[in-house]
Amino acid sequence: MSYSEKYQQLENQIQELQKEVKRLKKEEADNRLPGGFNIDYVKKVIAGDTDYLDDAFDFSGTPQGYDYWGDIYNEIEPLRKKDIIQLQKWVIMYLEQNQK
Repeated sequence: MSYSEKYQQLENQIQELQKEVKRLKKEEADNRLPGGFNIDYVKKVIAGDTDYLDDAFDFSGTPQGYDYWGDIYNEIEPLRKKDIIQLQKWVIMYLEQNQK
């Protein structure tokens, strides 16, 4: 194998590792509770009352970001099934972390 082939092989491996690191960072971010998480308000949002969304958690501390949740709270966008699933995931994580 020539030097340039070895170099290219290393470059490819580095790129694959960088992709994996990026994927793992995203996964880690998805598996953290947002700041200010209030399970009681989140449960009300899951039940359909988005008036409590503003007090349920810190929007900017989520992978979706402030504008995403702000648009739902301000009724610019609807609360979708995928949002409810995310909220349920956070509730499960909260309960797992706070089991006695």
